[in-house]
Amino acid sequence: MADKFRLMMDSSAKSKDEIEQELRRMIELKKHPEDAQERSHEQSDPAAREEVTAAVRRAVQDKISAIVRDAIENSRDNGQSYGEKIPPRPQRDNIDYATGKSVSAPLEPDELAYAPSVHENDDDGGDIRAKITEMRGIAHTFYTGFMMKKNAEETLIKQGEFMQFVTDDFSWNCFCNIERPIYGAMSTDQLRTYFTWRTRARNGVFSKVDKPYIILYCYELLNKIGVMSSTEAYDRLSAVWEGCRGFCPALDTVMPRWLKDFRAFNDVGDSAACPAESVLDSRPPDDLDIMQRRYSGKLDYMMSVSSYNLRGSIFYSDDTGPLLDGALEAVLTALDVHFEKYGATMFELICGKLRKDFSWTPFSGAYVDLKRMDGFHALKISPTEQYSTKRGEPCLEIFEPSPYRSFAGWILKSVESVLRKRTGFRYGITPNLTPVLEDFANRDKLCRAAEDPAFPELAMTAAAEWCDRHGIYPPKKQPKKRRQYNFDEAEAPAGNFGSAAPVKPAPVEIDVSKLAKIREESDETTRRLIVEEADTVTAEELSERISDIMDDDFEEQTAGFAENYSESAEEARQSTADGCFAGLPDGWREFAQSLTEDDIQLLKALRESEKSAEALCRSRGVMPETEYDRINGCAMEFIGDVLIENGGLIEDYIGDLSPILE
Repeated sequence: MADKFRLMMDSSAKSKDEIEQELRRMIELKKHPEDAQERSHEQSDPAAREEVTAAVRRAVQDKISAIVRDAIENSRDNGQSYGEKIPPRPQRDNIDYATGKSVSAPLEPDELAYAPSVHENDDDGGDIRAKITEMRGIAHTFYTGFMMKKNAEETLIKQGEFMQFVTDDFSWNCFCNIERPIYGAMSTDQLRTYFTWRTRARNGVFSKVDKPYIILYCYELLNKIGVMSSTEAYDRLSAVWEGCRGFCPALDTVMPRWLKDFRAFNDVGDSAACPAESVLDSRPPDDLDIMQRRYSGKLDYMMSVSSYNLRGSIFYSDDTGPLLDGALEAVLTALDVHFEKYGATMFELICGKLRKDFSWTPFSGAYVDLKRMDGFHALKISPTEQYSTKRGEPCLEIFEPSPYRSFAGWILKSVESVLRKRTGFRYGITPNLTPVLEDFANRDKLCRAAEDPAFPELAMTAAAEWCDRHGIYPPKKQPKKRRQYNFDEAEAPAGNFGSAAPVKPAPVEIDVSKLAKIREESDETTRRLIVEEADTVTAEELSERISDIMDDDFEEQTAGFAENYSESAEEARQSTADGCFAGLPDGWREFAQSLTEDDIQLLKALRESEKSAEALCRSRGVMPETEYDRINGCAMEFIGDVLIENGGLIEDYIGDLSPILE
């Protein structure tokens, strides 16, 4: 090419430099004309000069282009290449890597991904293989603005409709482990295995096969491929679940939600719900009973949702269980009537309510085109699950457990408190309403119900009325014996609570005046025996004084003291009777009487703060831990539990201590 270009330059064409020199010469002639009369028309007209320049440039370009074209054509004829550093790559032939032979037709993407079928050379199944090859060419493509993508859902539907009437009788059962199967991802043998299994499944025969084949058939039914109506598709999905769940447990995790979604997006008529829909339901049947206001036998359920551990209480046993269950039914009924007046239900307070499931997407995990559905409609699956429309969009509402565990604990503790008193149980408890009020805060309906003056005593009143109806009354008081303070040695009550006749205590008469006289005489004797030591007392004087004391009559010596002592003893007994905390339950009353004034002051300081109690103990010169252990020892003796733990009062007993400290 370079030689021909030089030949062109030497013969007729001008180079760029020559053209530039010619133009400069013409400009110089214009500036310094030799003879104005001899100048031509072209030299005096600027437009003419521009036309000449453009014509020369075009002529040069055309000549160069012609030379280049000739060089390319000659190189093709001679097999030579000019101007290329890398020789051209020879075209690759399509090779079948299974046989090593060249194939003329280009391979499809699916054929490149999977090895060719081992049955390609068989005469049997030639039509089905041709159908599969034709099916592979069907694909739906859409433009996202950035790149071209294939839509798996629409591709699956188009290929499924193309192959919906295909039947096969393939003798092999090829293994398949695709998580979300589609036609294009399967080899020819896998597709033939699937079509063979589908042919039998449509006839009601569900043979054991790998999970992807079952899931692909479910995709077809969810898109209503190969069926005449939505009802038929739903019935076949139910049959697939019943026939294949034995060897494909994965259906129990996906089929319940798919069936529910299918019913919500399609009109399945009067078809009965498939049992698969209730496989994942974990709510206990007690929820439905409480929703329908049937509160009998709900003690175990209430203990499971309560913050109070009733099963760990010393009062709970096989004998008291039926009493607690019966009283609980009466309390729940009374509370239901109370909260109904304020627009709330016991189901909402104890069990929970329906909430929108923000993680739900229709037919999650499946390729489904919602445009093929009949249309979404509200559907109530159960009282704890339903489909609805929120802001114009389909949504699923599922059950959310109630957060009011303290409310359930308050109910159980109120029932137990009443039954402890009615059955004569030694230790009493007091329910604490404060956690319930804290849970009800910022909830208008519940706050109004809790602010009702009758609400704090409502549960205990209902339990007491139930006890009255069933003849459970507190037993009469009996004389105390020392061994009754030991819970392990106390005799168990005979028979049912409230049914045994009270034992009449044996009459005991005490002459207080005689006791006072004896005490008075003893004090006088002690006083007389204590003699001040004298500095100048001789032995004779000491012997004389002893003789005088022994000769005196004892009654004369104590004549003026018996009456005064009897009056003081009577006043002491009266003051003790007035301050014996008669209004407290059994156990708490004895505990209060065993406390000293210093103990009560320490408990008051401990109720305020731990630092106040420690400061009080330091002012008395005693250790706080020693005082705490002594008070806890009294509490264990009378009420069966400690009151002070980790340097503070136990919260459950603050209400019981309030009457004592006040």
